[in-house]
Amino acid sequence: MADLIGFTSIALVSLIVFFIALKFQDISKIIFVGLILRILFIILGHYVFALPDSTADARTFEGLAWGIANDGFFNLSSHYRGPHPHFISWLIAIPYSMFGRSILMAQSLSLLVGIACIIFGWKLANKIWDKHTAKKIAWAIALFPSLVLYSVLVMREVYICFFIIVALHGICDWFKTESLRSIILAMIGFVGGVFFHGSISVGAMVFLLIIGYITFKKTFISFYRFHIDYKALTIFFLIVLTFQLYISNKFQVSYLGNFKSSSNIDRIMSKADNATRGTASWPEWLVIKSKDEIFYKAPLRSLYFAFAPFPWDVKEAKHLIGMFDSFLYMYLAYLILRNLKNILKDPILRTILLILLCYIFVFGFGVGNFGTGIRHRAKFTIMFILLAGPLLKRLVFAKKTIKI
Repeated sequence: MADLIGFTSIALVSLIVFFIALKFQDISKIIFVGLILRILFIILGHYVFALPDSTADARTFEGLAWGIANDGFFNLSSHYRGPHPHFISWLIAIPYSMFGRSILMAQSLSLLVGIACIIFGWKLANKIWDKHTAKKIAWAIALFPSLVLYSVLVMREVYICFFIIVALHGICDWFKTESLRSIILAMIGFVGGVFFHGSISVGAMVFLLIIGYITFKKTFISFYRFHIDYKALTIFFLIVLTFQLYISNKFQVSYLGNFKSSSNIDRIMSKADNATRGTASWPEWLVIKSKDEIFYKAPLRSLYFAFAPFPWDVKEAKHLIGMFDSFLYMYLAYLILRNLKNILKDPILRTILLILLCYIFVFGFGVGNFGTGIRHRAKFTIMFILLAGPLLKRLVFAKKTIKI
């Protein structure tokens, strides 16, 4: 019965994707390739062998979802905790409470969101780059190994990827229109990501600081010219109010906590120390043991988060998969460096790069082993791909048989 529900779910998602692909003819081939590849991995993972990262947290989230669903559909609200690490379990509990338990059904939800990432990523790339580059970015999102993997697991990564793309749409629109509507769209994206992982709020803070600086500058100039820019003044006031509430510890997010706890150096050091464990742990010399070490070990931890495991970190055969993943990110970083001149000229790309670097820096403290790092950095893969966009042909499209 569980498999019947699961295959029905996959068929329903496939039907939805089919009609969506008809609407987006330019990338219909990309959408279908992404769909088929992901369904293949779902079947292999369910019947043939366990996919990487398909145990531990994935099983915990799914098991918790079934536990919540057992109380019935009309009692789901009693389990709702808002933004929380287990929000994904509450989300999956909704169909579980109506149709019964089926891991394939839970995975089909990830599948649908994974396909949405391809489409929304392509639309975003069209806003930033040209149509040719946008197609390459869509191919990269459809085929990138970690994005494929987390689009078929009961994990939070693909949901976070989707909401980050939504936020980036808002950021892109704001630099083009400076409308309040675009800020709201960006905040919807970031808040949606926060429901799955509190650290996604870092991107919102960076964006609001940038807007705050720009609107303050406009407000100051308008006062100087004896003409009040009410729009800029209103936005600046709302941003100041938001940061005032956070600094005064009026609200908090998961993982980061409130302002007092997130700025507590001792807490940060303890968190970094506790994260360094297991056979996939980062080298002992990366553990921050004093406040002075933060200044030179923080950048090194960020590099390890973005690119580990390095060849010298490989201790088991399964670590080779992680090393392959790390090489892909190294190559994307190389392409970004080659494209840096164009990135720095564009305020949208500069903002995306700054947000990405802040995420890497923050997660560099919270992560201490490359097993966890591989999963967490998958949240930001699409940002890497967007920044490397124009040069992706050397990574993805080397074969002449693939036409774009």
